[in-house]
Amino acid sequence: MEALTKNTGTNALIAAGEIVELRFRDHARALSLRSAKLFHLLVDHAGPKACDDVEHRIPIAEVNFPHVEADALVECVRDLVGTLVELTYKGEDGSLRTKYGPLLSDVDRHHDYTNGDLVYRLSPALRLILQNSNHWAALSRDAVLSFESRYALRLYELMTLRGGLRHKNTEIFELDDLRNRLGVPSGKLPRWSNFKQKVLDQAVSEVNQLSGLEVSYEAIKRGRRVDRVALTWTQRDASGRAGVARELAHSRVGRKVRREDTEDAIAPSPPRVGRKAFPEHGSIRHGSERQVWLEIAEKHAQRLPGGHLPDLGGLAGAFRDWCMSKGIPLDAPGIEKTFTTFCKKYRPLLSGA
Repeated sequence: MEALTKNTGTNALIAAGEIVELRFRDHARALSLRSAKLFHLLVDHAGPKACDDVEHRIPIAEVNFPHVEADALVECVRDLVGTLVELTYKGEDGSLRTKYGPLLSDVDRHHDYTNGDLVYRLSPALRLILQNSNHWAALSRDAVLSFESRYALRLYELMTLRGGLRHKNTEIFELDDLRNRLGVPSGKLPRWSNFKQKVLDQAVSEVNQLSGLEVSYEAIKRGRRVDRVALTWTQRDASGRAGVARELAHSRVGRKVRREDTEDAIAPSPPRVGRKAFPEHGSIRHGSERQVWLEIAEKHAQRLPGGHLPDLGGLAGAFRDWCMSKGIPLDAPGIEKTFTTFCKKYRPLLSGA
């Protein structure tokens, strides 16, 4: 709750981690893109009073962001009132309890969409989530309102929640869990190739175009079947953030074309013949072509208490960042020796440090 009281800037939308991590129940319809945007705006408007059992009043003009017809806005409101969430928490006696409820419990709207207002009340279940949350994501309002895919918005929420972590920049998701987190309806796009093309590739491209994060992924197979996905995220440098700001200030017209052109322009070039190249994204734990890097890390990386290896995604990301700062290409001559020396000196930041 403390995060909602902080002044994080007019472009920040603060979201509770429990809401960001929300998994949609099988066969339940995930929030539409417009509904998800409206939800963020309403929680942001409630601000420090979001946990209070009070009515909030906001001019419709402030939340009618895409200037949609009245029927579309009404449908968004119905979506928020009809979406069920659940929260497991500890009661006053220390016992575990689960609370169920919608996102909004009461809405009263004016029929004048130019000068009217929207009166709403956050549900008891949502207020309990906000009150008990201890991790938050600071989303860019401009980015949230610019996304054209609900899958991209969900991916952006998930990656932003993790973007501030210093001890890791890669996380592996079970494929079914990732589908659920992104809100893909049960039974839709069941084949990996279709999910990759229609959901993941488009969501990653849009997040990379419109946010301060660069996201990549690696498919992990069990046998011949993809069953997990490793997502990797990094914060953009000043030049990258400036490019995103220009894109957000630019007209939506032609945005998809610019996104596709950018993808072609930044497509990684193949490594030089005869040289090994350190992977440009992802962890070094999975994939036969990454075995050499895993063996170096296992042999030379300093162990954590208990003899455990440091997070290999964080190690790989730190090495890429270090190479970039030194102007060293990932396929430079002797890159294996360079990585070996880096592993010997690498000091991971422990969680909570």
